[in-house]
Amino acid sequence: MPLRTYRLWGGRDASLPPYCPLPPEYRRYFDTFAHLYAMALVAYVGLMLPLFVWLGQPGPILIVLASVLMTLGARGLHHRGYMAWGAALLLSMMLLLIGEAIRLYGAGVGFEFYVSLALLVLHVSAIPRGYKILLSLLLLGVMGALLMSMHRGAPQIVLPLATATWLLWVNLVLTGVLFGGVLMGLEGVTERLERAYRREALHDMLTGALNRRAIVAIAERWQRAKRPFAVVLLDVDHFKPFNDLHGHATGDAALCHLVNCLRQGLRDGDVLGRYGGEEFMLLLPGASRSDAITVAERVAAVVRDQPLVLPDKSLGMTVSQGIATQDEAATLSAVIALADQRLYAAKDAGRDCVMAWEAFEALSPLPSLYVVEGAEACPFEPPRRRDDSVIKA
Repeated sequence: MPLRTYRLWGGRDASLPPYCPLPPEYRRYFDTFAHLYAMALVAYVGLMLPLFVWLGQPGPILIVLASVLMTLGARGLHHRGYMAWGAALLLSMMLLLIGEAIRLYGAGVGFEFYVSLALLVLHVSAIPRGYKILLSLLLLGVMGALLMSMHRGAPQIVLPLATATWLLWVNLVLTGVLFGGVLMGLEGVTERLERAYRREALHDMLTGALNRRAIVAIAERWQRAKRPFAVVLLDVDHFKPFNDLHGHATGDAALCHLVNCLRQGLRDGDVLGRYGGEEFMLLLPGASRSDAITVAERVAAVVRDQPLVLPDKSLGMTVSQGIATQDEAATLSAVIALADQRLYAAKDAGRDCVMAWEAFEALSPLPSLYVVEGAEACPFEPPRRRDDSVIKA
């Protein structure tokens, strides 16, 4: 991510990017460092400040207080999208505090342990990879030279052996706690983002319903388990003219409104997915043909009774539906094809209706139960044989 400048004093002319969704490749950096800034504030105020107050030197105390302010500033940069600058500011204050502590108390009391923590923070930051390698080498070189100089001479403050030993253990424990906190935070962010990506991979971005791959996978799992279910394919009537007349933004709003209506008409446990375009699939577990008709009829009524309300108009919608049950075909693709044939039969029968029976292939009287008409009656002719003779009830 490129480094960007930022006017700290704000104001009307300050160039601040909007709070907008980040691309997926930067989400991990953003969430990880949001966790790290909180950890850094707790470490400075709750751990480092009491430690240096106890040691009694004003220099590190002032650096810790400055680090708290700089961490808050880095957090502000981070939340405005300047993640690399925020990470650089956090790291610079960490290294300043480490260097001052080593200069005062020398090597061997544990302050050099925090260099490994700084390297970890550097490598999980949004700083470009080339800069990470360069800064890592520079950091190791500077700290190595500082430690070598401390070994050749006495530190500025010589601590009693008992105090130095105690301080060594304190720094070792604090480094382990902070290191573990960073790794646990990174793991938590990774798991959360994985769940989010999995959800995005299985759901339609516009409507929030399951996408085609996800709902077909559920149906395949039920089919393999020989679990009874019904498939309803549902299509919005006259959606293309609707889209062309009112615009694609209104068409998108109509699809989102349709999904809300469908959810109102479904039972607990029913599954809704966008099958493609304005076509949706409903999976009704444990539903017989009559159960599926009842659900489809209720769904159609909800859609019909709740028009899309816009600021300047109200637009009504209707849906045509085709139903097939799991026991009507040997494979899932055949069940879906059967529901699709009945969906087109419902459209041919006048739209805004449900078709759950292959009326035009029947050689016996068609039960009235299997064609459900909408509020505006679907024109439906008596079923005919292939030779065009009418089947009499």
